[in-house]
Amino acid sequence: MSKTKVVFFDAGGTLFRPYPSVGGVYAKVAAQHGVHVDAEHVEKIFHEKWHERNGLASLQGLSSEKIERDWWYRMVRDVFGGYSSSPAAAGRGSMDSPPTTAGNDGILFRDFEAFFQELYDLFARAECWRLFDDTVPVLDALKKKGIRLAIISNWDHRLFSIVKQLDLSDYFEQVTASSVVGTAKPGKRIFEAALQGMGVLAADSLHVGDSLEDDYHGATRMGIKAVLLDRKKKAYNGVVRIDSLSQLPDLL
Repeated sequence: MSKTKVVFFDAGGTLFRPYPSVGGVYAKVAAQHGVHVDAEHVEKIFHEKWHERNGLASLQGLSSEKIERDWWYRMVRDVFGGYSSSPAAAGRGSMDSPPTTAGNDGILFRDFEAFFQELYDLFARAECWRLFDDTVPVLDALKKKGIRLAIISNWDHRLFSIVKQLDLSDYFEQVTASSVVGTAKPGKRIFEAALQGMGVLAADSLHVGDSLEDDYHGATRMGIKAVLLDRKKKAYNGVVRIDSLSQLPDLL
């Protein structure tokens, strides 16, 4: 590859991940509010609802923390509504002594608003996230090479707090979040904003992420060199891929 001045990273699934899982956190907080569900089943429904919405890409236009919170409120409501109405869920994730007040779409919580607020606030804190083991070593290695680093992520405003709490702020000159820019990967505008913010040409930059469409194809369509982080070791033809971030420095 030609000389790279800036490496852009995706955030979730690339630098860090939910801990222990989205379903695990949802189930734990729900249990504290008297609703007992199966974490794996909640995880499954979460991903179904996420893909139905095309993730945060469905937040079109410039966002705000209120708009984001409302989006997540509907998302969590639908996850638990889908759970409580699922025949499979009834056998695997019982709701012991269910609360007497039912929320929207069959969600059974004494106070769904209180449950959601606790969950929403929790995902803004580092305790819900874990860095991958290869994250810090590769960031250190790239810094030593004199390469500038930044983040481009389909995320809401909470991303900035998460990056800071995970002690990543000193590595990255810039964090570009889709909710702030008003468009998500693989759209061009979020990449354009990141390039402009860093003052770098597309040809002198590289983007690393775990989504074939959002990260790899989104970047390459902009003329940005791209590397797909394929931690699950799937087979992709004609794609520059690595299965660990530790392999990245050797490509630069």
